[in-house]
Amino acid sequence: MASPLAAPNVGASGYVRRIMTDWLPLAEFPDCHDCGKFLDAPARMCLACASRQLSRPGSSCCPICSQHLRPDGGCANELCRSPSRRIGKIHAIGYQSGSLRRVINSYKYRGTRSWSVVLGRLVLAWLEETMAADPPGLIVANPGFAGPGGQEFAHAESVLAAAAAADASRRWPFDTSVPAAIIKTQSTLRSADAQAWSKRATGYELRGALKVPDPRRTAGKFILAYDDVCTTGTQLDAVACCLLDQGGAARVEGVVLARAPWRGPGS
Repeated sequence: MASPLAAPNVGASGYVRRIMTDWLPLAEFPDCHDCGKFLDAPARMCLACASRQLSRPGSSCCPICSQHLRPDGGCANELCRSPSRRIGKIHAIGYQSGSLRRVINSYKYRGTRSWSVVLGRLVLAWLEETMAADPPGLIVANPGFAGPGGQEFAHAESVLAAAAAADASRRWPFDTSVPAAIIKTQSTLRSADAQAWSKRATGYELRGALKVPDPRRTAGKFILAYDDVCTTGTQLDAVACCLLDQGGAARVEGVVLARAPWRGPGS
């Protein structure tokens, strides 16, 4: 058997680098920062690793919002029954519990911005796993507001930017342009950890704060709107309203890293 060092077209230094990379330790999610592949793992590797710790939606979840169904088979989320709902459906990569909840909280509220590297790869791998047969024409973020005196951390935009950076084939149409395809023109009330009635109010407020700067970029397209966490779906529904009404989109669906438990009546 020939020695690997004698392999054609592989220099000694290149071979050493490859061996060192192959032997880098692989830490399990959520210990990603200790993983030897932290900065360059293939997206599918990160999702496979994370899935060992995640609770992922299955065939028994709500087909519209990915929420756990009640014992009677119904969904407690009132958005799914609303005649005014504009978003087609909301996909979820996992449920907001355990390791995924801690990672997202660390990323959004405790300043561990490097989590965007891993979260972006989870989104990219989910797209490859789920949307290959029905690819979106544009992937946008639920936008943050970065206006004067109220700089918000663009957490959703940063995850999409990381996903785009990991997409070596440039297969997926992530919106990383400036200005974005959909923007937030003013600050709105924070909805994280709010009750369902409060989330509805902030969703209505968000509708008035969203704008599509150039409808030519969104007209006629199937658009996938990304956010980190979804509880009621009212924010993503507001994004869908804007993209459909102002942007002329043909269809809008959502995808989130984590689907939080419904907190409204009937839960």
